[in-house]
Amino acid sequence: MNNKKGFTLIELLVVVLILGILAAMAMPQYFKAVERSRMTEAVTLLSNIASAQQRKYLQINKYATDYRGLDVAPAGATGSVYYTKGIVTTGAGGNGFGVTLAGTTYTTGHATATREANGAPADAGLNYQYELVRYYASDLTQCNAEKANGQALCADFCGIDTPAATCCSDGKATCTAPVDGN
Repeated sequence: MNNKKGFTLIELLVVVLILGILAAMAMPQYFKAVERSRMTEAVTLLSNIASAQQRKYLQINKYATDYRGLDVAPAGATGSVYYTKGIVTTGAGGNGFGVTLAGTTYTTGHATATREANGAPADAGLNYQYELVRYYASDLTQCNAEKANGQALCADFCGIDTPAATCCSDGKATCTAPVDGN
């Protein structure tokens, strides 16, 4: 009578194959969830910048074009561009967002958060390439993407079913720029 206990090579290969299939199905969803959390971080950052810019507009009747003019300036930010990961002024060595301040008037003032990799443009090998635009005088954020993965992420962000190159956080095709009420 043979009392050896254990698994055969075929049984082990089947288990490894099943685990590989499950991992292959789960990884894309994991990466998408991680990117959604990064997007939420960028939306919060843009919201804080918009609030600071609104306070600045009340003080001097125009928006700041330099982070040093804001009361929420990130540590080390000196110009109109700030990188959330890596070196603050160049983005080198990071994998975050490049956040740019633009426009000084009520109708043109906005901040843009572009997904960056190591200080390079968003097409430097990222799975999700997109940018978020927030007008200071608006509560809405626009998501723009050129490639399919970024468009799918934007669709999730905007709450729409069909991936789109541009959509607004209120579910519309685009966010409208503020209109000067003067």
